[in-house]
Order: sequence, then structure tokens, then C-alpha cells
Amino acid sequence: MRAWGGRRAQLLTAQVLARDYDPDLGYTPCRWCGQPARTADHWPVARVDGGPDTLANLIAACGPCNSSRGATLGNYRRTAPPPSRAW
Repeated sequence: MRAWGGRRAQLLTAQVLARDYDPDLGYTPCRWCGQPARTADHWPVARVDGGPDTLANLIAACGPCNSSRGATLGNYRRTAPPPSRAW
């Protein structure tokens, strides 16, 4: 598996943040808590479980939510994030 980082990760993160941008809010909300997102989180299949680095497997997340989830086995089995407009 390719390491997550570098130019490819930056491009994918920018695409995720653009895709999930909410014009009513004026920012891209974190899919976990609704705060402004700055990172991309691998969901529903975590990278540690072989999840691909594709737009279909990435959601917008704020730094605290993304890092608190970490690279734990089975974290994709946790509750799904709320819909992007739940707040």
C-alpha cells in the first residue's frame, strides 16, 4: 500500500474539500462534528484495513476528529458519520 502523504494526498484532500463544500455555511463541514474540515478521512474502509485512496472512500474531516479516530483496526465498523447537512 502506498503511503498517505505527498502531492497525491494533497490533491485528493483538495478534491474532497471542494466536493463537500457547503455554500450555505461558507466552508466544508467535518462529516463527524460539523466544524470546518481541513483533512480527508478514509471512510468507510480505513487505510489500515486496505481502504483505497479514492474519492469514494474519503470524507471531509476536521483535524481533531480525523486524528482521534486514528489508524485503528476496524474503525470503519464504527457508526457512520452523520449526513453532511445534519447540523
